[in-house]
Amino acid sequence: MKDVSRGVTIRCFIASILKSVNHCNLYADLPGYISPSVLTGDELRPDLLITLENRCIYILELTVGFESNLFTNATRKRQKYQDLINEQLKNYEKVKFVNLSISSLGVFSHPSLDFSEMLKDLKFDEQCR
Repeated sequence: MKDVSRGVTIRCFIASILKSVNHCNLYADLPGYISPSVLTGDELRPDLLITLENRCIYILELTVGFESNLFTNATRKRQKYQDLINEQLKNYEKVKFVNLSISSLGVFSHPSLDFSEMLKDLKFDEQCR
């Protein structure tokens, strides 16, 4: 149960930071935000969606688990959302899947580097200066 509450806390933190990005729309599976299901339907609802003016969408999924399962969890989430990724290509020129996979001790998996790339694409660093 601790990992679930950590996941919610991390999602809230990420959403609160990303809502300050100027040139995008943020959808979050959290109270007080527009639900990602308005774009994806109810079958698959990623943790966060970010749409950009340049017809790009980021599908962000957070996974919290044990260190020994980080890579397995990231792979499983990618497979889970592959059909949604393909479906969104009908509406967006670029669809980028970002899996932020964190261990219960705070270790990030290698696919989490995509999160850093997403922040660069959003010019997040420039807006926080």
